[in-house]
This record gives sequence, structure tokens and C-alpha cells, in this order.
Amino acid sequence: MMKAESISLDTGVFTLYFIDDSRGTEVINNIFKGTLEGHTCELNLAEYYYKTCETAGQEVAEVTQRAIRAKPIRIHTPEQDLTNQAARLKCDYRGKISLVDSYILALSREYKCRLVTTDPVLKEINLVSTTLLDVPRLTSKKKPSSC
Repeated sequence: MMKAESISLDTGVFTLYFIDDSRGTEVINNIFKGTLEGHTCELNLAEYYYKTCETAGQEVAEVTQRAIRAKPIRIHTPEQDLTNQAARLKCDYRGKISLVDSYILALSREYKCRLVTTDPVLKEINLVSTTLLDVPRLTSKKKPSSC
């Protein structure tokens, strides 16, 4: 049997999955089938949580984050080597990428994963093999009062 391709999942992929967008569901479903091996960082889950909380409320953020953790996706906790790599990337690309982005890029390099993202900047900087799931950017968000 052929080894599954390793991919790293940026925050936006989870959002697409939970809004039932085919771009996100296809990626996550291929992880379920074993044709892809999924990786992400704890920091991406924190980012997903707060962004979901801002747009859909804390209860939705809690439920969907628990669902992500129940999936066959390897969730990496930052450790010293990964943190040092992420810090160097953040320093090199300051002003272009967030700290969370620097971690997912460092993880992608460390585990030789193809990065799957909705962030065009991560594709533009071309540090790792990257698949961009192109989505329109929303400009206004109403924050629920529970966050």
C-alpha cells in the first residue's frame, strides 16, 4: 500500500470544512479515507477557535473545535525546535505573516508536508509546497457579545 501524502492544514481549511464548502470537505474527507495524512498546530486550533467565536459565537467554536480534535489529524504542540524555526520565519517575514502562520510553515518544513491554506500570502512566499484554496475575503464581521 502506498504511503499517504502528508499535508499541513492552515486555519481556513477547518472553516471551509465546517461551512460545508467542497474545497474544505474534500481535503478533510481524504484524511478520513487515509489518502492524505493531516497535520496542524495547536496554534491553528486557537486561531480557528477565536475566529469562529468572533463570527458564530463561543458555543459553535467549542463544538467545532472538539470535532476537529476527534478527527484523525495529528495536532502538534509547539516544542523548542519548532518554536525556534517559527520565530526565525516570523523574523524573516515580519509584516507579511502572523506568528500562527510562521508555525504552520515551520511544521510544513519539519514534516515535509504540503501546506493547504486559504491565505494567498503563504502561497506567494513559496517556502514550502502549497495548495491555495482560493476564497473571497470578507471585509466586515459582526462580533457576538459572548467573545
